[in-house]
Amino acid sequence: MGGQLPRPDDEEAPFPRRALETHLLDVAIVTYSGLPQLDAYDAPLLSALTALGLDARPCIWDDPAMDWRTPQVAVIRTTWDSHLRRDAFVAWASKAGKLTRLHNPPDILRWNTHKAYLRELEAKGIPFTPTVWVPHRGTVSLDSVMRERGWDTVVLKPTVSAGALKTYRFHRSELEAAQPMLDQLAAEGEVMVQPYLTRFETEGERAYLFFDGAFSHAVRRPPGLKESPRGFPQPHLFEPIPEELRLAEDVLAAVGQPLLYARVDVATDNEGCTRLQELEATEPSLFLSLDPSAPERLAHAIARKL
Repeated sequence: MGGQLPRPDDEEAPFPRRALETHLLDVAIVTYSGLPQLDAYDAPLLSALTALGLDARPCIWDDPAMDWRTPQVAVIRTTWDSHLRRDAFVAWASKAGKLTRLHNPPDILRWNTHKAYLRELEAKGIPFTPTVWVPHRGTVSLDSVMRERGWDTVVLKPTVSAGALKTYRFHRSELEAAQPMLDQLAAEGEVMVQPYLTRFETEGERAYLFFDGAFSHAVRRPPGLKESPRGFPQPHLFEPIPEELRLAEDVLAAVGQPLLYARVDVATDNEGCTRLQELEATEPSLFLSLDPSAPERLAHAIARKL
């Protein structure tokens, strides 16, 4: 996983089309009902697949009329309600994965949609932001945690979440509000307590994008928390930082199986060390529209799965 996966000698050569059998569609780009035509970042993928001679269409994951035997390959892209209905989404992925070639595969989707996967990666030696894990229906004293660890500001987040949903930042002076919020979140599920990384405000978060195991492009992103100060307004491309790229490759190697697509998010902690924030292998924005060649790279990676 750490290196580049085998590729055809000539990426421009046409890809063989498998006998249709029951398949009527080459590629289903899986989305949700809120984005039936994909988002602006992902839209270029459809034209890139069409340029390869492939029939590719957006398909809504929970559409009861959709027969998942129809596509040869289904690629999860903007299923942005999966964290709100994780059990239903995981069950759908398990079923769909038996009817078509689903990417990323169902076992990865189940693993990656609960942030406990970060504990597993940390246990394999991946440097991860220090975290206190609060069990479902459990509690910890935030006052004690912050005093013992020297954290002035903490971030609370559920282990099943996306887009900073139910993610909160509290300063030590706000403990009277922070402790009840932690207890409320823990009543709903497992919770992560982490230090607030102040360098987010100037450096943002760095996203390293990989297609079929090979590095594609890197994007610098502003903080996800809306109330956090931002040193820049929008995501933008940047030249990969060698040590961060190596960390991202180590993360993929630790997964132990190939991924069609992955986004490895890293950031600088309050001691100046680079640490993993998330491995996004379910439905991350891949920022395809920021790099003119990225849609073609992903399209080729998808075509190799046919």
